[in-house]
Amino acid sequence: MNETRTIHQLERDLHGSEDALSGPVLADIRARGRSRRRHRWAAYAAGSTAVVLAAGAVVGVATQRSGEARDRTPVADHPTTLTPLATRALREIPGTVRLSEWQVLVPSPTQPVREFGDQKVPADHIEAGPVDIGARRYTGVTAYAPAAFPAWLWEGVKDYEQTVLGSEEGYPVGSLDTGIIVDAGPLDLACMRPLPEWGEDGGDGCFPAMLAEKNGSRTYAWGMGTDDFLDEGKDLELFSSPDYSAGVPRMVWIGGTDGTDVATVTMVTTDGSELEATVASGTLVPGESMFWGTVDGELAQVVTRDEDGKVLERHQVRPCSDPVDCEVR
Repeated sequence: MNETRTIHQLERDLHGSEDALSGPVLADIRARGRSRRRHRWAAYAAGSTAVVLAAGAVVGVATQRSGEARDRTPVADHPTTLTPLATRALREIPGTVRLSEWQVLVPSPTQPVREFGDQKVPADHIEAGPVDIGARRYTGVTAYAPAAFPAWLWEGVKDYEQTVLGSEEGYPVGSLDTGIIVDAGPLDLACMRPLPEWGEDGGDGCFPAMLAEKNGSRTYAWGMGTDDFLDEGKDLELFSSPDYSAGVPRMVWIGGTDGTDVATVTMVTTDGSELEATVASGTLVPGESMFWGTVDGELAQVVTRDEDGKVLERHQVRPCSDPVDCEVR
């Protein structure tokens, strides 16, 4: 296959049929799949292979010349109680909190997460931001060096990944299927120019992306697909990132739309609760509007209005096109 394709074109190919899943299990799958997709394509554009960080699962992939990958990360049925490892972590690791019937959140270790494919973003490639929008990055225990955790925890998770989740083609690293989630630090929203290794000239200016931080440097975590939602005449789009910082599962929703007429954005949940989002019209992405807010419960609708209060768009949250590779809502 000789066709040259950009990262944005590659991401465009990952839309599929609608699914019927719902609830916290799907939210977790969506979050992992969305970040896995964006990170995977960034790695392809850079010509790298083998291992990528996937928001809770660093997975081995087999890359073919066509650029396709076979993701072998198993999607297991979640337990209804804490695993023995999660129970011990809750009891023995200071600051660990229980998030759900089967999940616990472990505080960030003093050591940085080991990056598998994360790409450094030079300061001169960040046009605006980064802005703290309340989003966090989450991953698994073995995404860190063994010394970051007690030996019983790191070795126990590794053994689970190898014996339960592994296959003849390899095993995942940094899996969340043990019910143990590690807070890997903040994710900030920025407008960045394409990296040189992506093979793009950057002529279209900057694009919105979520950036992590490691050793004082910014790294690319994930982007917002093809960015078609910022084109004239296109509907707004929504992207989500899980947030456990309050000790309960919540969701940070990020949206964008063409133009700078948007003055206010109201996020409406399925129970009728409303949240006024933070709006950046023209200040983060030139000529475009971005907004964000942290939502308790399930988001149902987003309403944008101009400075006179006139409704510009009522966007119903769409079902995920694929339960693993969810991107656009």
